[in-house]
Amino acid sequence: MAKLPWHNDYPLDPARVRDILGVDLGAELTLEHVVALGEGWDFTTYLIDGEWVFRFPKRRQSARQLARERRLLDAIGDALADQPVAIPRYRYVVERSKRFALGYVGYPLLRGDALVDCHDELDPAVIGRELGRFLKQLQTAPAPLRPPRVYRDSFPSDLIEFRREFADARASLPESIAAACERLLARTPPRDPGPPVFQHGDLGAEHILIDRARGSIVAVIDWGDAGWGNGVADVVGLWGWGGDPAVAAAVSEWGRVMSTDDWIRLRTWGVAYAIGTAYYGYKDGREGLHTAALRWLDRMNRAGQLDDPAACDG
Repeated sequence: MAKLPWHNDYPLDPARVRDILGVDLGAELTLEHVVALGEGWDFTTYLIDGEWVFRFPKRRQSARQLARERRLLDAIGDALADQPVAIPRYRYVVERSKRFALGYVGYPLLRGDALVDCHDELDPAVIGRELGRFLKQLQTAPAPLRPPRVYRDSFPSDLIEFRREFADARASLPESIAAACERLLARTPPRDPGPPVFQHGDLGAEHILIDRARGSIVAVIDWGDAGWGNGVADVVGLWGWGGDPAVAAAVSEWGRVMSTDDWIRLRTWGVAYAIGTAYYGYKDGREGLHTAALRWLDRMNRAGQLDDPAACDG
């Protein structure tokens, strides 16, 4: 059987994690409580003693991604330190473990619930404005990477992968929505002429943490794909979750102006993101993710955006 893209070459359990950390960092951690926190596309995470999050790569490629992420976060951390949305600040960096094949990191727990798990209790415009202010601050931070000399929008070529994910996920989608998604993904949206912006790069609703009591964003996590790219990329996940009102509020605070082509690119990408979330949830047995993605796709379908990505919500 072919491996799924998020396969884990180095599976862990609490006893194994306790052994790894005990040998590498035993003098600094009590290790009284070792709890599996979650498993994403590239990393397995464990909560240690209720206050430390440790991220372990699932593949060698993920380890290289983690090393790059660490350098990027070190470079932008101080510039983002005084704003209300936190980012991971690595306290433990183990490049050569005595018990684990790859390097791993640990950082203080950022408390909150993933936006993907929050539904009707949040105001999309409020969340949008907060994310827009965060993205504006990110744009003012010194970029840790040089912009590309020649910018080529990657989204049209990414459609090949999105179509493959759709083919795998189609059986889990209602037929009317599946047919509309197939028609949409058969088209190629307008290319982004640039210039590129420095961005998180994978700002899905699963990477935005929320304080439910306050109804506000408290953290943005998983920075392994940060870099220069399409100007709408960092609001794709927000649009998938909250639609046009959320993004309109975000770009207003961010200070960006969205053209008609920008909205078409955003909505096409947002549909692909929702399909990808459904695909991941369906294949990995994550019913919450799958249900959330179906809810998003139903909203897009009712708004007519699966048939016409130029259509506005409502």
